[in-house]
Amino acid sequence: MANDLFINLLLLISFTFVGGHILKEAHESVMSKVYGKILIGIGGGILGILMMVYTIQVVGTNTLIDLRALSMIIMSSVGGLVSTIVAGLFIILYRVGYFGVNQSSIFAVVHICLYIICFHIINKKIKGYEKSWFAKLAVALTILVTTFLYLLRNVEGHYLIIAKFAIVVIFAGSLEYYLLKYTRRSNELYKIYRIDSTKDFLTGLNNTRSFDSLLNMSFNRVKENNKKLSCLMVDIDHFKRVNDTFGHPIGDMVLRELADILKKNVRNIDIIGRVGGEEFCILLLDCDKHRSYEIGLRIRDAVKEHSFPMGNDDNIKITVSIGAATYPDHVGNLEEILEKADAALYKAKQTGRDKVCESR
Repeated sequence: MANDLFINLLLLISFTFVGGHILKEAHESVMSKVYGKILIGIGGGILGILMMVYTIQVVGTNTLIDLRALSMIIMSSVGGLVSTIVAGLFIILYRVGYFGVNQSSIFAVVHICLYIICFHIINKKIKGYEKSWFAKLAVALTILVTTFLYLLRNVEGHYLIIAKFAIVVIFAGSLEYYLLKYTRRSNELYKIYRIDSTKDFLTGLNNTRSFDSLLNMSFNRVKENNKKLSCLMVDIDHFKRVNDTFGHPIGDMVLRELADILKKNVRNIDIIGRVGGEEFCILLLDCDKHRSYEIGLRIRDAVKEHSFPMGNDDNIKITVSIGAATYPDHVGNLEEILEKADAALYKAKQTGRDKVCESR
């Protein structure tokens, strides 16, 4: 029997890694929605059906022996109640539709209903992934062994059959726990690394690599739709003095709070990047020169009025210089917009700082 259930075990392992790879690329907001959980449940239902395709039918009975209970445990652990119900419906429809209505199929339907109810209660009552998983495994094994003791009572050697099956379920369930735990941890690390590769570690804004990619996308959008594009280069005045006087931790705090000020004073569609130590770049989509200048003034004033806390009820004040350039108002060649904005920033620095200068 252990050899016959080997295909079920391979299906379980394959499903874990393939499903894990798919979920790795899926956005968390999608998977948390009802339709996302339904999709997960459909996957679990397909796994349960495949296990029944390679099931073992005990000779002289209508009883099927396979590992479909583990697919229900996976659904409960990954997708919750909705996914478990959807997977259960798929398994029930195939079990009854393909193998017919008989005593064993009725018990199989009862099993699914018990799994849904018991696993949901376990999710509510037992905290901790490991404890919850093995509690579900124990419940499923108890239900299966109890049922098989009844259904196979007239089969010769049924105790040995049930004992072998229980050992396989325990082994497969334990193996799947560690595989699923490894897959989930790998996916978490992948998402962290993916975010870290595009976001500045200190401010949470787009880093240089990500900003360059978004800049190229913005260029293409502007060219295709014949829209305007404005660019603001923002630089902290005398930032080295802040670091030298108060220390780098205070300098880091200033950068983080400045990033928050920038985000609060632009639209959600605008793109902000940290492109240097204390230099930031803002792309204002579909924004003319008058509006971009107003936004630049608003940012300058917001920074000037903000008190940056140092701890112990002490605060410091800073100012910023801003260079602005707009395509096509200031720049005829879209690819030169950063250069023009940077030149305007240099002009703001040279003429007194704490001001907004436009490209000419």
